[in-house]
Amino acid sequence: MRLTMLRYLSFRSGNRAPHLRRPAAGTGAPPAPWLPRLRIISGLILFLYAGCHFTTHASGILTVTAMEATSGVLLVPWHSWIGQTALYGAFLVHVAIGLHSLYRRRHLRMPVAEAWQLALGLLIPVIVIRHAISVRLGDALYGLDDSYWRMLSGYWLPEAGINLVLQLLLLVMVWVHGCIGLHRWLRFKSWFRARSHGLLVAATLLPVLAVIGISVAGADIQLRAGAGDPRLAAETAIAPEVLAAAIPRLVGLVELLTFGYVALVAAVLTARLLRDAHARQFRAIRIRYAGHTTGGAGRPEDRVAPEDRVAPEDRVAPDERVAVVPRGYSVLEASLRARIPHASICGGRGRCSTCRVRILAGAGHLAAPDGVEAVMLHRIGAPADVRLACRIRPMGDVTVLPLIPAGDRAASVAASEPGGPSHGGLVGGAREAVVVALFVDLRASTRLAAERTAYDALYLIERYVDTVTDAIRRAGGRVTGIAGDGVMSVFGGTGATDDIPGTCAAALAAAAAIWDGVDLLSLELRHDLGAPLKIGIGIHLGPSVVGTIGMAEPRPIQFLGDTGNVAARLEAATKDHDCTVVMSDAVIAGIVAGGKGPAAGTLAAVPHRLLDIRGRDGVLPVRLVASRAMLDALRGIH
Repeated sequence: MRLTMLRYLSFRSGNRAPHLRRPAAGTGAPPAPWLPRLRIISGLILFLYAGCHFTTHASGILTVTAMEATSGVLLVPWHSWIGQTALYGAFLVHVAIGLHSLYRRRHLRMPVAEAWQLALGLLIPVIVIRHAISVRLGDALYGLDDSYWRMLSGYWLPEAGINLVLQLLLLVMVWVHGCIGLHRWLRFKSWFRARSHGLLVAATLLPVLAVIGISVAGADIQLRAGAGDPRLAAETAIAPEVLAAAIPRLVGLVELLTFGYVALVAAVLTARLLRDAHARQFRAIRIRYAGHTTGGAGRPEDRVAPEDRVAPEDRVAPDERVAVVPRGYSVLEASLRARIPHASICGGRGRCSTCRVRILAGAGHLAAPDGVEAVMLHRIGAPADVRLACRIRPMGDVTVLPLIPAGDRAASVAASEPGGPSHGGLVGGAREAVVVALFVDLRASTRLAAERTAYDALYLIERYVDTVTDAIRRAGGRVTGIAGDGVMSVFGGTGATDDIPGTCAAALAAAAAIWDGVDLLSLELRHDLGAPLKIGIGIHLGPSVVGTIGMAEPRPIQFLGDTGNVAARLEAATKDHDCTVVMSDAVIAGIVAGGKGPAAGTLAAVPHRLLDIRGRDGVLPVRLVASRAMLDALRGIH
């Protein structure tokens, strides 16, 4: 370690030292609500710092002087007390939350990308500690400035040792870890999916340019050193006595902090083992699954991790499975731990009844249904012996019978993504959200088809559908279904929280674009149509479950619930009320909540009705929009 640090701090005849800038670097009970948000914020700060750092590296393609100039613009703010506080605070918070998440996991089975992110996250601090101590404390305690002249000399001159390898390794590890985290956070956002290819190119190009910049500048440093360049000597000069005093102290700090970090990680892993061992020995319970079927995913034993396989004496029937878990697990968590396929479309939040089981034995070990479970059981008219697997946490042995077959897809989820409910273990990444459904239908489509040959009618419908779907996608919506000339779409439901004003504004923007697009199409085909195309649009805001359906890739996004049905009914009402758009008052309220929308006088001029929607109790207040100018007024465009 001392020899490595000596090489890191000195080169040539021992009177020069490089100084580097530091790049950024199945659970149990759900985490506190603020922890995921704090993890994202700290990660974004570190990723921003890494981006500034890599951009500075990339400028080395020009000259070392260009790197210094770029550093003065991008990295100097990070050297202020505000920047240092944000950077080091974010690093400590991010590491602490990561270790907390590691401890909180019930097991370490996870998707490959998540495993890479975890492994890189644990390794990065080991290299960062060495780098940060040498650069930051070297500067603070001994005045060893961190110019790129010193840094590149410490990478490329023969005395540098493994410094270059470690720096490039750190660069790759930080960037891959950050990109995986960003992708897991943003992958369900519509704007991210629309721009994912460009972002992938940028995410790949930046570290490549950084490596090229370091290489080109390093070659320049080697040439200068070989020619005895006086500027290089002046920029990297350091008094031998300062170097002699710095090395022992900095080496000691690196060793101490590295040992402390490794011990902390080891303590977390040991605590997990002790916790699980204690739970298995003193608090373990058996959950028996009577008559459990695999849904065609192969033999159950083939999908069970070695530590969770069932002893022969625990199996009382050929089609019965047994999960031995610590007391406090829900039945659904036990299923996921033992790799037993178990249907659960809502991810274990009591929002659906697909995980329900019949209690065959051990009902006395279960608490009475809580509010969420009681509401769901009452809604489906369940008998007293039926419970939700995600809500019951047995305090003793129980025998259950899953009532909904898991099927192939749930089996594959159990086998490949055992993170469980607290990992967002929703089939297709579904979540409950407030969305806007927009349904568009072409009027008199049957007559239009009857007046033309089949191919001519197909061409007309295809142009119409292209116009509508393009307008929806450009406004940020997603097309979820096309049936002939009827197009259903959804806005919202992709973020961690619901942006109701933005979602409503996007849906109305799409309606305006569809209206304009169809008018333009009518003008373009006027010689063939005889009369302009007429459409009807229904728009409604309401709760839905948004997710992907099916096994094929890419899986189509769908939204389930009453919201889409209401939008279709509102579109049908446009014919009865001789208008183009019928939207619920909830959509208008969403626009107004964002500080936009119509003025009071304008809204009063828009016809208002109370519609009786089939299948819904009560009436729904709506607005009837008959002109394009009226739609703009409702959008707040005057």
